[in-house]
Amino acid sequence: MAIAMVAPAETAKADGEVRRMPNIVGVEVTCSLQDEEGYWWYGGRDTGLCRFDGYDTEAFRSDRQHPDLLRSNDVLCMTELRANAEVWFGTKEGAYILSKRDYQVRPIVVQAGNEGNELADKRINCMLAAADGSVWLSFRNQLLHLSATAMLLERFVTTWEGKNRSISRICFDREGKLFAELWNGGIVCLKKEGGKWTLEDTPLKSLEMVEGYGRATAEEVSQRLDSVMAQQAPKNDVRVLSWVRGMSENEFFIGTYHSIYLYDGETIKPLQTGLDKVRSMAYSKRLNTLFLLSKAPGICQWKDQRLTVLSDSSQFRHLQLVGDTALLLSDGLTGVSMLSLRTLTLTADTTTSDVKPIATAYVVDGKKQPTAYGTRTLSLPSGVDIVEILLSTLDYDHVSQVQFAYRMDNGVWIMLPEGENMAKFAHLSGGTHQLQVRATDAYGRWSAPTTVLAIECPLPWYGHIWLWAALLVMAGGAGYFYYKRRNGERQEQSSAVLQEDPVDGTTAEEATALSVADQDFIDKAAAAVSANMVNSDYSVDALASDLCMSRANLYRKMRSITGQTPTDFIRNQRLERAAQLLRTTSHTVNEIADLVGFSYASYFTKCFKDKYGVLPKDY
Repeated sequence: MAIAMVAPAETAKADGEVRRMPNIVGVEVTCSLQDEEGYWWYGGRDTGLCRFDGYDTEAFRSDRQHPDLLRSNDVLCMTELRANAEVWFGTKEGAYILSKRDYQVRPIVVQAGNEGNELADKRINCMLAAADGSVWLSFRNQLLHLSATAMLLERFVTTWEGKNRSISRICFDREGKLFAELWNGGIVCLKKEGGKWTLEDTPLKSLEMVEGYGRATAEEVSQRLDSVMAQQAPKNDVRVLSWVRGMSENEFFIGTYHSIYLYDGETIKPLQTGLDKVRSMAYSKRLNTLFLLSKAPGICQWKDQRLTVLSDSSQFRHLQLVGDTALLLSDGLTGVSMLSLRTLTLTADTTTSDVKPIATAYVVDGKKQPTAYGTRTLSLPSGVDIVEILLSTLDYDHVSQVQFAYRMDNGVWIMLPEGENMAKFAHLSGGTHQLQVRATDAYGRWSAPTTVLAIECPLPWYGHIWLWAALLVMAGGAGYFYYKRRNGERQEQSSAVLQEDPVDGTTAEEATALSVADQDFIDKAAAAVSANMVNSDYSVDALASDLCMSRANLYRKMRSITGQTPTDFIRNQRLERAAQLLRTTSHTVNEIADLVGFSYASYFTKCFKDKYGVLPKDY
């Protein structure tokens, strides 16, 4: 799977607003769809299959790293199979399925005798998912009906006037009939009767007659309304500023610079004149009422062939109907207000936003992966230093205005600037962490905190309780055996001294007392070094002075008792203190080196590794 990053750019209108869409300069986009989650998918010449989240585009295509992913990167058609969380798409050389659960791509295999995959080298012209979970696709003059598991159910050969014709487009009407538009003219229809599909010709010339306004995009509706207004409205009032559907799909209310009109699919009818810039409109079918927002007289309603002014407020730019009880108003600058239709009271809106921030992808050690469909938990591999979570509200209209805030494990909220969508974490501790995110909507309102992901980080090798228990048992056992061995050696030394020189009258009790004296000497020496731990200049001479003895006597006694030189003794005391600080504090290696009297961190690291076998940072 290859993932390519494409910068966003503002392009054509959709649903009446300017959307931020992928910047694919020089590439012809042939097909697109918005899936169940809200992502935009598109494909075109040499693009592969692309997913857009409002900020970044991820492309699934063949490249140098993945040369065999697709036989062709030219995507011609696509459809979504929601029940399987899959995107099916056709290319110039075969058809494929992308699973949104793991973002893996596999070819659609249709066996044709001994020839292998019938679709492997075919140009797939169109594809459409049916309501029953099956999929229709076509190549050349073949129309195939496939199950949700890509098994061939039925095959049809399309002809027109006795000649084979390829299919350019397919669609369903409201009765469940399947219509296929043929290249160079002609439409065929498939009906399902008695559980079986049958093919027949129709007198239709265009699928526009099948789809009607109900399937037209907002951009197409706007173009049609502009055309109608140019032909039927007064010449000084043909500019469409706003529109909204009425009681039926073919009925539209149109707002202009000076008036509101009703279009019934054939002719336009003026409803009210003398208005100033009808900026926004909303229609309630239950109340059979049109609400409109104009520069003057303000917020109004059209009902029973009469215009009523609800509020003379003129600063607002956008109106949205909230149920049937209130109007949400935005001035485009400072936020939103609410007008109650029951009391006609205009107040500031303090409700939270209903946007739902999601994690669209994550980056671990520089490698980006899209977040799989339905993912609620992200398990990180061991050894990860930095993880980046990419966020989106899939609000393509206001990408540059959306603001995110996030926190981990109910900590402090971190607020990102407008237009930025990356939550970044470094050195997460082992265990499960909860990432919460908030986001603003088009009016600047914050959503309630939403738990986007549970992030599971593996415990370090030294973080497991069973390991520490084992180490404690081993250390206790080693200490016990060391004590037994050391005590036995001292008793043997005392016996040997008594046997070699019994003339001085030293008794066994006095020999035992001598070993206690040695321990007291070591304790005093250790205390002296500890008191001067941070002093890197503390030397053997200073230690001898603190113990009230000469350097030579210190050397002989220290060597006879511990087997170490005074220099080694001082160094080991410093290293043992460093190990304790590494276990119990969060100081850095450099800070600990200073605290235990090492002038150079590099020399401290070398000595520590010689003693303990690991670097300080790994201890």
